[in-house]
Amino acid sequence: MSDAPSATRLPPAIEVENLTVSYGPTLALLDISLTIEPGRLVGVIGPNGSGKSTLIKAILGFVNPDFGEVRLFGEPAEKAKGRVAYVPQRGSVDWSFPITVREVAQMGRFGHVPWWRDLNAQDRRLSDEALKMVRMEEFAHRQIGQLSGGQQQRVFMARAMAQGAEILLLDEPFAGVDAATERAILDVLERTRAAGRTLVVVHHDLGTAAEYFDTIVLIKQRLYAVGPPAAVLHPELLSEVYEGKLKAFADLERNQTTVKSATAH
Repeated sequence: MSDAPSATRLPPAIEVENLTVSYGPTLALLDISLTIEPGRLVGVIGPNGSGKSTLIKAILGFVNPDFGEVRLFGEPAEKAKGRVAYVPQRGSVDWSFPITVREVAQMGRFGHVPWWRDLNAQDRRLSDEALKMVRMEEFAHRQIGQLSGGQQQRVFMARAMAQGAEILLLDEPFAGVDAATERAILDVLERTRAAGRTLVVVHHDLGTAAEYFDTIVLIKQRLYAVGPPAAVLHPELLSEVYEGKLKAFADLERNQTTVKSATAH
């Protein structure tokens, strides 16, 4: 009797191997190696200046590593650029620019359109569907500077989803928003993961990391831990990485770690 054929295993969404990055004499990342499987919602945590944003930029190809490589779905990162999208920090965007919510979402389609052709009906439909997914369709004609911080983040997520990207990289999407808006953004992240995409999110709040993410990456120039929150958010490990600048306690009854941050960033 012959064995039944085994299912083909998908390659990891992201593979980082021996990645080292420096800015002149300043070391940003040292020998980082990690693997992220498809369909994960991953939080990247660490103190200020620990290299979190640099890791995102290296995956995107925005910075050249001193050593090491990045692969997306088994391919060199430069061959998979259409499969990854970036949602930047709000502070890096000119919100006074005269552009509407719908036009921002449509920007996600530009990479699929030759320079000599305008967006067609399908491009516009995909852009509108992305706005609907993040629940911003009713603001389609609003200038982006007239939105709240959380709404602006959701519009840029729509742009990334309109692009058709399978990997979304987000740099501090929860920064500067209130609790209700944070929950709304989290809802969008979870629905995006449920749609089969992989999300990697730079995050600074240790108090919510265990609740928000199924995988945590803890870095401070080098990789300290990667895995489920209960394994990574360990008080002794966090005290080492944050050098005693936080208070942590373990909730042993629930077999998970809950962290209170005093000055975690």
